[in-house]
Amino acid sequence: VLCRTYWVGQQAAYAASAGGQTVQTLDLPRARGDFYDRNGRKLTGTQTQYYALCIPGDDGYTALFPYVSYEKQGVLYDRRNLAAPFLIEVSRDLTGRGIATCAVPAHTVDIAPHLLGYLDGEGRGVAGLERAYDALLTASGDKRTVSCVLAAHSGLMAGTSPVWATREEGTGQGVQLTLDADLQRACEALAAQLMPRGCILIMDAATGEVLASVSAPTFDAQDVAASIRADDTSLINRPFAAFSAGSVFKVVLAAAAYEQGLDWFTHDCTGEIVVAGQTYRCAQGRAHGEVNLRGALEESCNTYFIKLGQLLGAEAIRDEAEHFGFGTAVQIAPGLAAAAGTLPDAETLENPGQLATFSFGQGSLTVTPLQITAMMNTVANGGVYRTPGFVQGITGADGMLTDPAAAESAPRTVCDAATARVLRSMLASVVTDGIGHDAQPRHGTAGGKTGTAQTGQYNADGEELLNYWFTGFYPADAPQYTITVMQDGILKPETSSAALFERITEILDVWAGY
Repeated sequence: VLCRTYWVGQQAAYAASAGGQTVQTLDLPRARGDFYDRNGRKLTGTQTQYYALCIPGDDGYTALFPYVSYEKQGVLYDRRNLAAPFLIEVSRDLTGRGIATCAVPAHTVDIAPHLLGYLDGEGRGVAGLERAYDALLTASGDKRTVSCVLAAHSGLMAGTSPVWATREEGTGQGVQLTLDADLQRACEALAAQLMPRGCILIMDAATGEVLASVSAPTFDAQDVAASIRADDTSLINRPFAAFSAGSVFKVVLAAAAYEQGLDWFTHDCTGEIVVAGQTYRCAQGRAHGEVNLRGALEESCNTYFIKLGQLLGAEAIRDEAEHFGFGTAVQIAPGLAAAAGTLPDAETLENPGQLATFSFGQGSLTVTPLQITAMMNTVANGGVYRTPGFVQGITGADGMLTDPAAAESAPRTVCDAATARVLRSMLASVVTDGIGHDAQPRHGTAGGKTGTAQTGQYNADGEELLNYWFTGFYPADAPQYTITVMQDGILKPETSSAALFERITEILDVWAGY
């Protein structure tokens, strides 16, 4: 027995095996890469999560109980008798209390959740930009571990302490967006206060970069299940979704009229017009009398645009709409695109009634708020279409831009500068002299177009729910920003979309003064 005992004691392989049974190694959650705004400010990763090491036989259960969430208290209770150590999220750093604790940046999303998206239970991106850049963001943080040597009677072996180590270094990469955090938060606050359903988009007129993208109602990216249970449409990213357009689409016909040399056309509006046996009316059946293109835009005269659509023809209107980007999905990021919307096909528009409704933005036509913003920005930008941009590029570990995003497509001319200049003048008249007067800024000037679209959706009382639009540029004489406000699926807004546009110009005045 003595000889055998001596022999066993000399076996290094046995010693290593026994030692391996006493060493426990645990993986820490891997920090996820962050999103940054256009100025390099973090949009995620601004908070910290703490993970404490609970060691068996170390009174870890009772020591940690006051510092874990109610949900984690159940986990802690279930694991209290485990023989192996484990990590659990706690509310603070407990190192000073003699409990091994490690900090990990928390990838919480509390700004622009519809654009950024959310994660699943395993921390992988399943929606929005989180999904588009999931592989890059997942590889960003270091793979870290904690190891401890346990004694046979549980607890740490005497003279040892937990060892934190890096198993694999992450890339440190993140994604920089075109959003401005201050502007985004201000618009989110405005929407929460005055716009129960809808969206706000602000675009830099010169570059096409989106400075703010808001969808309401919002949702908690850390508790998506609550929105699913509520079934309140809060998970819909409205700037990227397709809606009935209404009169904001009339800008396309106005541009086509100039391109086709029909800007001279006038029409005597009696408040209604009959096409193929169907009567179409202006809002509230109001007769506008003799109107030209400027007057028709100012008063949003449906009968004028029906007659103009007949003169232009379906092909000319469709072509102009396609040039402005309608019917084509805007690519946002790898694997992420806004809806394409619906342009009625040539066969559909052979029906006079379909052409009539198409001419004032109704019928089977659907558009996204992003497309409407790009359309108006084309007018504001001298007739040059710029693809809306949301991503500036990839950042390094220091948050600085290292790999600028390539443009999806080069700017292209949709209408000549002279046509765009006249259209801007007419759209400025919509605000100063027409039905868009609620959009008049306190300081300076603006141009834009209203729109009220039928949806074919009704409430329990049989009343049709409508979409209320205003899209425009600010200031009117030298546009710097293009703004779209859309409130969808409601009877009547408490605050008009034009009035919300005016409030946004106030926000921009303050923001630009920073």
